[in-house]
Amino acid sequence: MKNYFSKIEDQISKLKNKNPFGAIISLIILVFLLLLYFTIPTFYNYENFEKEIQKKVLKDFKLNLKNISGVTYLMVPAPHFLIEECDIYFEDDSEEKILEAKYLKINIFSKNLHKKKKIELKSIYLNKVDLDLQFVDIKNFYSHLKNNITKPIFLKNSNFFFRNDKDEIISISKIKNFEYYFNLRNKEKKLNILGNLFGSNFKFNWKKNFSNPYVSISDIKFNSPQINISNKFNKENQNFTIGNTNIELLKNNLDLNYKFDKNNIELLDDKSKKINHSKLIGNIELDPFFFDLNLILSGVSIQTVLNNLFLNLYNTNKTVDLNFNGNLKINLNEINNRLFENLVININFLDEKISLNKSSVKLKKIGKINFSDPSIYEKNQKIIINSKIKFDVADQDELYRKFLIPRQNRIDLNKVYFEVEYNIDDGNYFLSNINFDENENSQKTFYEVKNIQQLNSIISKEFKKINLD
Repeated sequence: MKNYFSKIEDQISKLKNKNPFGAIISLIILVFLLLLYFTIPTFYNYENFEKEIQKKVLKDFKLNLKNISGVTYLMVPAPHFLIEECDIYFEDDSEEKILEAKYLKINIFSKNLHKKKKIELKSIYLNKVDLDLQFVDIKNFYSHLKNNITKPIFLKNSNFFFRNDKDEIISISKIKNFEYYFNLRNKEKKLNILGNLFGSNFKFNWKKNFSNPYVSISDIKFNSPQINISNKFNKENQNFTIGNTNIELLKNNLDLNYKFDKNNIELLDDKSKKINHSKLIGNIELDPFFFDLNLILSGVSIQTVLNNLFLNLYNTNKTVDLNFNGNLKINLNEINNRLFENLVININFLDEKISLNKSSVKLKKIGKINFSDPSIYEKNQKIIINSKIKFDVADQDELYRKFLIPRQNRIDLNKVYFEVEYNIDDGNYFLSNINFDENENSQKTFYEVKNIQQLNSIISKEFKKINLD
C-alpha cells in the first residue's frame, strides 16, 4: 500500500511540472482516497465481530478476551479498535481473571483495512487501569513471559495491587510505563517497567534472546535509596535454575550465586571470594514462605548501615502490612571505626512484627554491647531508634584506660546498663538511665553524645557519682 501511494505521488510530481491545476486536482483525489481507505472499517458491522477480535488477540497476544462489548473503530490518531468493556484472562487460564478492562485500545496496521477478516493487530494499549493481582497471577504472567512470543502490550499510568492468600493488599505499585513486546529483528523478548514501589521510583528491564532461550537477564534500579540489582538466570538443567545476582547497595557490591526450584532457593557460599568480600548465605523456603539468611558486609561504615537499615525498616513497616516469617542476620565484621567492631544485627520477621533483639556490637578490647527491646518510631517529625543496653565488660583495665577514668573512681565492674536513643535525621545520640545494677531504678537523665570526648566526660561523671555515693 505504501509503495502504491508513493507511485501516485511521483506521478503527481511529474504532472505538477506540466499542469499545476491538474496536480492540485490529483492531490485532492489522493487525499480523498486516503480518507476513504482509512474510514472503510467504520462501515463494518461489528455486532458479530467480537469473536474475530477474540481469535486475533488470542493468536497475537496470547490473551483471552471475554464478555466483549462496545467495539468501535477509530482512525485518529492512528487506526485502532476501541473496546468499551471486556475481561482479560491469560491464554491457559480460564478461571483467574487478570483485569476488567475499560476502553481497551487495540492498534491495527493500516494495510488490509478494506478486508475485514485480514485486518492485522499491531499492539494493545491500556491507560489508567487497576490490576488486582495475587501470587497465582504473578505465576501465570511469568509463564506467559517465559514461553510466549507476543505483539506489544503497553500500559500507562496504572496501579498494581498485590494481595496475599487472605485477599489482603500487601503492596501497591504505581506504574507510569509498562512495555511488553517481542523484537523480531534481534529475536529478543523484552519487558520494561517504570514505576514506584514502597515510595521509591524504580526502573525494571528484562530480556531473553531466543537464540539462547535458556538464559534471561534482568536489572532493577531504585532511586531512593540507590539500589541496582542485576540478574542472570540459566535454566539449562531441567531440575533447577542457576542464578547470578549482583547488588549495588550503599556503595558496596554484593555478588550472589544460588540455585532454586519451585520449592526452595539455596544461596551458595562462594568460598573463592576473599574474606573481606560481602556475601549472602542461607536458604529460602517458598511454600510456606520462610527465610533464614546471613548477610556479611564488608567495606561499609557502621553509620551507613544503621541509617539505611533503620530508615528502610521504618518505611517498610509503615507502608506495608508484612505477613511473612523469617530471620535475617547482618554481620559487619570490618568496621573502620576507632571504637566499634563486629556489628551483628538480628532481624526477625514474624507475621506483622519486626524484632531486633539479640543484636550487638563489640567495643575494641573492652567488651560487648547487647541490644534489647529496640524500637523505631517518629517523634517531632524525626525518626528515632531507642533500645535498652546491657554492656558486658571483658577487660576492666582497658575500659578505664580508654575512657580516662581516674583510679580513685574505679570499681569492680562486670556489666553496665543504660538506654540509647539515636536520631536518624540529625545523627545525634542520647544516653539515659545509666546504672550498674539491672534492677536499679534511677531518674532518667539524657546526655547528648556528639563525639568521643563528650562520651568520656559523661562516663567519668557517672563513675564520680558512684564514688560520692
